[in-house]
Amino acid sequence: MAVSLEMRFLCVQCGREMVIEGQRERNPAPLLTCPGCGFKVQIQQGARVQIPAGKDKRFPKLEPKRF
Repeated sequence: MAVSLEMRFLCVQCGREMVIEGQRERNPAPLLTCPGCGFKVQIQQGARVQIPAGKDKRFPKLEPKRF
């Protein structure tokens, strides 16, 4: 099973699509820049945010809800 995901980042000030600087490099803290107004956002992973290790079941089992 393959999933294709497209993400678009929009500027909060002018609504234009932001450009990722250093996109082709392996960059742990990418910088998003708006070509219109110059607004910049740097994304960083905090020390307390941990990526879970690979497991057989990453999501809990869904149980049916009755209304």
